[in-house]
Amino acid sequence: MKNLTNYVKNSDLLETKIGPFHIIFKDQIKGNVDVKAVFDTVIHVLPKQFLEYIDIIYIGQFDFLDDKNVNAVYMDESLFISNIQDNDADLIDDIIHEIAHAVEERHTEFIYGDGKVEDEFILKRSKLQRILNNQGYNISQYNFLNSEYDQDLDELFYKQIGYDILGQLTVNLYTNPYAATSLREYVASSFEEFYIGKPSFLKQICPYIYKKLYVLNEQQETNNERSI
Repeated sequence: MKNLTNYVKNSDLLETKIGPFHIIFKDQIKGNVDVKAVFDTVIHVLPKQFLEYIDIIYIGQFDFLDDKNVNAVYMDESLFISNIQDNDADLIDDIIHEIAHAVEERHTEFIYGDGKVEDEFILKRSKLQRILNNQGYNISQYNFLNSEYDQDLDELFYKQIGYDILGQLTVNLYTNPYAATSLREYVASSFEEFYIGKPSFLKQICPYIYKKLYVLNEQQETNNERSI
């Protein structure tokens, strides 16, 4: 990753700054995207302090994104985002989801310390296991009670079942099917729902993580008022 960062920094690439974000375009964005509108939206919906957790954003084609079959990752206080985006909403989702991981990293003890969010996640995994069993899926070899990322489970959800079907089976269990992947993705998906989705829906189906995000948001707003 250090080699990649050095490569980007030493290359003659397009750089811009929008609000607090320093953005480097390794490759031109492909898709119907208004970059300024996207970042203006992110700046508007998220607390100022959360934005400051990101040092730099790289947009382009990266082999490690393709290898992981993902559109974006958060690493070393930086975002690496694919330049292939469908529209503004697609890019906004990616940015906010990865900022969620930065927030999670900074507030690990508050989010996970009392174990309630993990308990909530494991309970949902248990329900998902029963749902899939009832649907006739052969899942006996999978550990649904492991909250960490598990490649075998990831491939089960993504490749064998598919997110479209998984989403239909878990409408009132998760905010989106990707939230079932791991505890960290459950938190990041909930963060997305809280800020750019329907927080009332999140509160209804995921009350513990909703409460954590609500308190964090209130703390940031209070800090922002004190700094004015």
